[in-house]
Amino acid sequence: MMKRRVVSTLPAAAENQTLLAYLSGRFNYHSPEEWQQKIAQGELLLNGAVCCNTEQMLQCGMILEYVPQMLCEPAVATDYRIVYADDVLLVIDKPGNLPVHPAGPYFANTLWALLEKAGYGKLHMVNRLDRETSGLLIAARTAQSAGELAKTLPAMRKCYYTLVHGNFPERVCARGWLTGDTRSPIRKKQRFIAAENESILNDIEGKFTAVETIFTPLRHNCDYTLLSAELHTGRMHQIRATLHGMGFPVAGDKLYGLDENFYRRFAQGILSESDRRQLVLERQALHCAELSFVHPISGKTMTFYSELPREIADLSM
Repeated sequence: MMKRRVVSTLPAAAENQTLLAYLSGRFNYHSPEEWQQKIAQGELLLNGAVCCNTEQMLQCGMILEYVPQMLCEPAVATDYRIVYADDVLLVIDKPGNLPVHPAGPYFANTLWALLEKAGYGKLHMVNRLDRETSGLLIAARTAQSAGELAKTLPAMRKCYYTLVHGNFPERVCARGWLTGDTRSPIRKKQRFIAAENESILNDIEGKFTAVETIFTPLRHNCDYTLLSAELHTGRMHQIRATLHGMGFPVAGDKLYGLDENFYRRFAQGILSESDRRQLVLERQALHCAELSFVHPISGKTMTFYSELPREIADLSM
Protein backbone atom coordinates (compact mmCIF):
# COMPACT_ATOMS: atom_id res chain seq x y z
CA MET A 1 0.00 0.00 0.00
CA MET A 2 1.40 3.40 -0.92
CA LYS A 3 0.48 6.97 -1.74
CA ARG A 4 1.77 8.76 -4.83
CA ARG A 5 0.93 11.80 -6.89
CA VAL A 6 0.55 11.66 -10.67
CA VAL A 7 0.88 15.01 -12.43
CA SER A 8 0.25 15.78 -16.09
CA THR A 9 -0.22 18.83 -18.30
CA LEU A 10 -3.43 18.52 -20.29
CA PRO A 11 -2.93 18.18 -24.05
CA ALA A 12 -4.97 19.85 -26.80
CA ALA A 13 -7.15 16.71 -26.98
CA ALA A 14 -8.55 17.55 -23.51
CA GLU A 15 -9.89 20.93 -24.64
CA ASN A 16 -13.64 21.31 -24.00
CA GLN A 17 -13.99 17.83 -22.46
CA THR A 18 -15.46 17.39 -19.01
CA LEU A 19 -13.15 16.13 -16.29
CA LEU A 20 -15.03 12.82 -16.04
CA ALA A 21 -15.12 12.26 -19.82
CA TYR A 22 -11.39 12.94 -20.16
CA LEU A 23 -10.39 10.68 -17.28
CA SER A 24 -12.67 7.86 -18.47
CA GLY A 25 -11.37 8.00 -22.03
CA ARG A 26 -7.69 8.62 -21.37
CA PHE A 27 -7.12 6.50 -18.25
CA ASN A 28 -9.33 3.46 -18.67
CA TYR A 29 -7.71 1.43 -15.89
CA HIS A 30 -10.62 2.87 -13.83
CA SER A 31 -14.24 2.69 -14.94
CA PRO A 32 -16.27 5.95 -15.29
CA GLU A 33 -18.06 5.06 -12.05
CA GLU A 34 -14.73 4.67 -10.24
CA TRP A 35 -13.45 8.00 -11.57
CA GLN A 36 -16.70 9.65 -10.48
CA GLN A 37 -16.14 8.35 -6.96
CA LYS A 38 -12.50 9.48 -6.91
CA ILE A 39 -13.49 12.97 -8.06
CA ALA A 40 -16.11 13.12 -5.27
CA GLN A 41 -13.45 12.05 -2.75
CA GLY A 42 -11.21 14.97 -3.70
CA GLU A 43 -8.48 12.88 -5.32
CA LEU A 44 -8.28 15.08 -8.46
CA LEU A 45 -6.72 18.54 -8.54
CA LEU A 46 -6.82 21.12 -11.34
CA ASN A 47 -4.13 23.82 -11.26
CA GLY A 48 -3.43 22.91 -7.63
CA ALA A 49 -7.02 23.11 -6.35
CA VAL A 50 -9.25 20.15 -5.49
CA CYS A 51 -11.96 19.68 -8.13
CA CYS A 52 -15.07 17.74 -7.09
CA ASN A 53 -17.11 18.67 -10.15
CA THR A 54 -17.30 15.84 -12.71
CA GLU A 55 -18.64 18.31 -15.32
CA GLN A 56 -15.75 20.76 -14.97
CA MET A 57 -14.70 21.80 -18.49
CA LEU A 58 -11.01 21.35 -19.24
CA GLN A 59 -8.58 23.51 -21.16
CA CYS A 60 -5.31 22.70 -22.84
CA GLY A 61 -2.37 23.41 -20.51
CA MET A 62 -4.20 22.86 -17.24
CA ILE A 63 -2.22 20.93 -14.62
CA LEU A 64 -4.09 17.78 -13.64
CA GLU A 65 -3.04 15.93 -10.49
CA TYR A 66 -4.28 12.56 -9.31
CA VAL A 67 -3.62 11.94 -5.62
CA PRO A 68 -5.05 8.55 -4.61
CA GLN A 69 -5.97 8.29 -0.95
CA MET A 70 -4.27 4.93 -0.80
CA LEU A 71 -2.98 3.00 -3.76
CA CYS A 72 -2.63 -0.77 -3.78
CA GLU A 73 -0.66 -1.76 -6.86
CA PRO A 74 -1.54 -5.02 -8.65
CA ALA A 75 0.83 -7.92 -8.08
CA VAL A 76 3.43 -8.55 -10.81
CA ALA A 77 6.06 -11.13 -11.69
CA THR A 78 9.46 -10.03 -10.37
CA ASP A 79 11.73 -12.83 -11.62
CA TYR A 80 13.59 -10.75 -14.20
CA ARG A 81 17.11 -11.84 -15.15
CA ILE A 82 20.15 -9.72 -15.98
CA VAL A 83 21.59 -11.32 -19.10
CA TYR A 84 24.46 -8.87 -19.61
CA ALA A 85 25.83 -5.85 -17.75
CA ASP A 86 28.66 -3.37 -18.27
CA ASP A 87 29.28 0.27 -17.42
CA VAL A 88 26.90 1.66 -20.05
CA LEU A 89 24.05 -0.81 -20.50
CA LEU A 90 22.09 -3.80 -19.24
CA VAL A 91 20.34 -6.53 -21.21
CA ILE A 92 17.40 -7.88 -19.24
CA ASP A 93 15.17 -10.92 -19.71
CA LYS A 94 11.76 -9.74 -18.51
CA PRO A 95 8.98 -12.10 -17.39
CA GLY A 96 5.39 -11.70 -18.55
CA ASN A 97 3.11 -9.62 -16.29
CA LEU A 98 5.73 -7.00 -15.41
CA PRO A 99 5.35 -3.42 -16.70
CA VAL A 100 8.54 -1.76 -17.89
CA HIS A 101 7.64 1.86 -17.05
CA PRO A 102 5.36 3.46 -14.46
CA ALA A 103 1.88 3.81 -15.95
CA GLY A 104 -1.71 3.41 -14.85
CA PRO A 105 -1.87 1.66 -11.47
CA TYR A 106 1.79 0.59 -11.62
CA PHE A 107 4.70 2.52 -10.14
CA ALA A 108 6.76 0.55 -7.60
CA ASN A 109 5.77 -2.70 -9.32
CA THR A 110 7.64 -1.97 -12.57
CA LEU A 111 10.90 -3.20 -14.03
CA TRP A 112 12.27 0.36 -13.96
CA ALA A 113 11.56 0.73 -10.22
CA LEU A 114 12.72 -2.79 -9.34
CA LEU A 115 16.06 -2.22 -11.09
CA GLU A 116 16.54 1.08 -9.29
CA LYS A 117 15.77 -0.62 -5.98
CA ALA A 118 18.32 -3.33 -6.84
CA GLY A 119 21.04 -0.68 -7.11
CA TYR A 120 21.25 -0.08 -10.85
CA GLY A 121 20.24 3.58 -10.56
CA LYS A 122 17.82 5.47 -12.79
CA LEU A 123 17.99 3.69 -16.12
CA HIS A 124 16.92 4.72 -19.62
CA MET A 125 14.85 1.97 -21.24
CA VAL A 126 15.87 1.71 -24.90
CA ASN A 127 13.32 -0.69 -26.35
CA ARG A 128 9.93 -1.39 -24.82
CA LEU A 129 7.84 -4.47 -24.22
CA ASP A 130 4.18 -4.55 -23.23
CA ARG A 131 3.45 -5.57 -19.65
CA GLU A 132 2.31 -9.05 -20.70
CA THR A 133 5.13 -9.61 -23.24
CA SER A 134 8.21 -11.41 -21.97
CA GLY A 135 11.76 -11.43 -23.26
CA LEU A 136 14.80 -9.28 -23.97
CA LEU A 137 15.19 -5.54 -23.66
CA ILE A 138 18.01 -3.02 -23.22
CA ALA A 139 18.45 -0.42 -20.48
CA ALA A 140 21.08 2.31 -20.88
CA ARG A 141 22.94 3.37 -17.74
CA THR A 142 23.84 6.85 -19.02
CA ALA A 143 22.01 9.47 -21.05
CA GLN A 144 24.81 9.43 -23.62
CA SER A 145 24.59 5.68 -24.22
CA ALA A 146 20.79 5.95 -24.38
CA GLY A 147 21.12 8.53 -27.14
CA GLU A 148 23.62 6.42 -29.08
CA LEU A 149 21.47 3.30 -28.79
CA ALA A 150 18.36 5.21 -29.85
CA LYS A 151 20.11 6.09 -33.13
CA THR A 152 20.58 2.39 -33.87
CA LEU A 153 16.98 1.35 -33.11
CA PRO A 154 15.94 1.10 -36.80
CA ALA A 155 18.79 -1.35 -37.45
CA MET A 156 18.32 -3.34 -34.23
CA ARG A 157 17.33 -6.94 -34.97
CA LYS A 158 14.43 -8.25 -32.90
CA CYS A 159 12.91 -11.68 -33.31
CA TYR A 160 9.87 -12.80 -31.33
CA TYR A 161 8.14 -16.11 -30.73
CA THR A 162 4.36 -16.04 -30.60
CA LEU A 163 1.63 -18.66 -30.33
CA VAL A 164 -1.46 -18.10 -32.46
CA HIS A 165 -4.84 -19.77 -32.82
CA GLY A 166 -5.18 -21.93 -35.92
CA ASN A 167 -2.85 -23.52 -38.47
CA PHE A 168 -0.61 -20.81 -39.93
CA PRO A 169 0.24 -22.38 -43.28
CA GLU A 170 3.55 -20.93 -44.52
CA ARG A 171 6.22 -18.28 -44.20
CA VAL A 172 4.91 -14.86 -45.17
CA CYS A 173 6.13 -11.28 -45.25
CA ALA A 174 3.18 -9.23 -43.98
CA ARG A 175 3.36 -5.70 -45.38
CA GLY A 176 0.78 -3.04 -44.81
CA TRP A 177 -0.26 -0.22 -42.52
CA LEU A 178 -1.32 0.28 -38.92
CA THR A 179 -3.95 2.85 -38.07
CA GLY A 180 -6.26 3.51 -35.13
CA ASP A 181 -9.16 1.06 -35.12
CA THR A 182 -12.16 3.37 -35.23
CA ARG A 183 -14.46 0.34 -35.18
CA SER A 184 -13.40 -0.37 -31.59
CA PRO A 185 -14.34 1.67 -28.48
CA ILE A 186 -10.88 0.91 -27.06
CA ARG A 187 -8.76 3.96 -27.82
CA LYS A 188 -5.34 2.34 -28.10
CA LYS A 189 -6.36 -0.52 -30.38
CA GLN A 190 -4.66 -0.61 -33.79
CA ARG A 191 -5.93 -1.99 -37.10
CA PHE A 192 -3.74 -3.71 -39.69
CA ILE A 193 -4.53 -3.12 -43.35
CA ALA A 194 -2.63 -5.40 -45.74
CA ALA A 195 -0.79 -3.88 -48.70
CA GLU A 196 -3.12 -5.56 -51.20
CA ASN A 197 -6.06 -3.72 -49.60
CA GLU A 198 -4.52 -0.29 -50.12
CA SER A 199 -7.74 1.12 -51.60
CA ILE A 200 -9.36 0.92 -48.13
CA LEU A 201 -7.06 3.71 -46.96
CA ASN A 202 -9.00 6.26 -49.01
CA ASP A 203 -12.09 5.65 -46.89
CA ILE A 204 -10.42 5.89 -43.47
CA GLU A 205 -9.50 9.04 -41.59
CA GLY A 206 -6.39 9.22 -39.44
CA LYS A 207 -2.69 8.52 -39.64
CA PHE A 208 -1.14 5.43 -41.23
CA THR A 209 2.18 3.83 -40.40
CA ALA A 210 3.87 1.38 -42.76
CA VAL A 211 4.77 -1.93 -41.11
CA GLU A 212 6.50 -5.11 -42.21
CA THR A 213 6.85 -8.40 -40.32
CA ILE A 214 8.14 -11.79 -41.45
CA PHE A 215 6.22 -14.67 -39.89
CA THR A 216 7.62 -18.21 -40.06
CA PRO A 217 5.71 -21.22 -38.67
CA LEU A 218 7.92 -23.37 -36.44
CA ARG A 219 5.48 -26.07 -35.34
CA HIS A 220 1.77 -26.55 -34.90
CA ASN A 221 -0.76 -28.87 -33.30
CA CYS A 222 -4.50 -29.16 -33.76
CA ASP A 223 -5.17 -25.84 -31.99
CA TYR A 224 -2.15 -23.54 -32.25
CA THR A 225 0.87 -22.57 -34.35
CA LEU A 226 4.16 -21.40 -32.88
CA LEU A 227 5.60 -18.64 -35.08
CA SER A 228 8.78 -16.65 -35.23
CA ALA A 229 8.14 -13.00 -36.00
CA GLU A 230 10.97 -10.82 -37.27
CA LEU A 231 10.28 -7.10 -37.24
CA HIS A 232 11.48 -5.00 -40.16
CA THR A 233 9.71 -2.04 -38.55
CA GLY A 234 8.97 -1.57 -34.88
CA ARG A 235 5.58 -0.08 -34.03
CA MET A 236 3.27 -0.34 -31.03
CA HIS A 237 1.25 -3.58 -31.12
CA GLN A 238 2.69 -4.39 -34.57
CA ILE A 239 2.85 -8.18 -34.22
CA ARG A 240 -0.45 -8.57 -32.37
CA ALA A 241 -2.45 -6.21 -34.60
CA THR A 242 -0.99 -7.69 -37.80
CA LEU A 243 -1.80 -11.26 -36.78
CA HIS A 244 -5.30 -10.25 -35.71
CA GLY A 245 -5.84 -8.65 -39.10
CA MET A 246 -4.61 -11.81 -40.82
CA GLY A 247 -7.08 -13.97 -38.88
CA PHE A 248 -4.56 -15.60 -36.52
CA PRO A 249 -5.01 -13.94 -33.10
CA VAL A 250 -2.35 -14.42 -30.44
CA ALA A 251 -3.28 -16.88 -27.69
CA GLY A 252 -4.06 -15.19 -24.38
CA ASP A 253 -4.37 -11.76 -26.00
CA LYS A 254 -7.21 -9.82 -24.38
CA LEU A 255 -7.16 -6.92 -26.87
CA TYR A 256 -6.30 -8.57 -30.21
CA GLY A 257 -7.49 -12.07 -29.37
CA LEU A 258 -10.73 -13.90 -29.92
CA ASP A 259 -12.87 -11.18 -28.32
CA GLU A 260 -11.85 -7.61 -27.39
CA ASN A 261 -14.46 -7.67 -24.61
CA PHE A 262 -11.94 -9.76 -22.69
CA TYR A 263 -9.85 -6.58 -22.41
CA ARG A 264 -12.79 -4.47 -21.23
CA ARG A 265 -13.78 -7.00 -18.57
CA PHE A 266 -10.13 -7.43 -17.53
CA ALA A 267 -9.76 -3.64 -17.09
CA GLN A 268 -12.87 -3.69 -14.91
CA GLY A 269 -11.62 -6.70 -12.92
CA ILE A 270 -14.57 -8.90 -13.90
CA LEU A 271 -13.04 -11.61 -16.12
CA SER A 272 -15.13 -14.74 -15.71
CA GLU A 273 -13.89 -18.33 -15.45
CA SER A 274 -15.31 -18.88 -18.95
CA ASP A 275 -13.22 -15.93 -20.21
CA ARG A 276 -10.08 -17.38 -18.63
CA ARG A 277 -10.67 -20.79 -20.20
CA GLN A 278 -11.02 -19.23 -23.65
CA LEU A 279 -7.93 -17.09 -23.14
CA VAL A 280 -5.99 -20.23 -22.15
CA LEU A 281 -3.08 -18.18 -20.77
CA GLU A 282 -2.99 -15.47 -18.10
CA ARG A 283 -1.05 -13.27 -20.52
CA GLN A 284 -0.49 -12.89 -24.25
CA ALA A 285 1.77 -15.51 -25.83
CA LEU A 286 4.44 -13.14 -27.12
CA HIS A 287 8.14 -13.39 -26.27
CA CYS A 288 11.18 -11.41 -27.49
CA ALA A 289 13.57 -14.30 -28.10
CA GLU A 290 16.47 -12.67 -29.94
CA LEU A 291 18.00 -9.21 -29.77
CA SER A 292 20.98 -8.01 -31.80
CA PHE A 293 22.47 -4.51 -31.68
CA VAL A 294 25.70 -2.52 -31.98
CA HIS A 295 27.35 -1.64 -28.68
CA PRO A 296 27.50 2.18 -28.33
CA ILE A 297 31.11 2.19 -27.08
CA SER A 298 32.91 -0.83 -28.58
CA GLY A 299 31.03 -0.80 -31.89
CA LYS A 300 30.74 -4.58 -31.73
CA THR A 301 27.56 -6.40 -32.71
CA MET A 302 26.06 -8.11 -29.67
CA THR A 303 23.44 -10.84 -29.91
CA PHE A 304 21.40 -12.34 -27.08
CA TYR A 305 18.85 -15.14 -26.89
CA SER A 306 16.06 -16.05 -24.49
CA GLU A 307 14.30 -19.41 -24.25
CA LEU A 308 10.58 -19.67 -24.86
CA PRO A 309 8.77 -19.55 -21.48
CA ARG A 310 7.39 -22.86 -20.28
CA GLU A 311 3.72 -21.83 -20.33
CA ILE A 312 3.91 -20.98 -24.05
CA ALA A 313 6.12 -23.93 -24.96
CA ASP A 314 3.75 -26.42 -23.33
CA LEU A 315 0.77 -25.20 -25.38
CA SER A 316 2.73 -25.40 -28.62
CA MET A 317 3.65 -29.10 -28.27
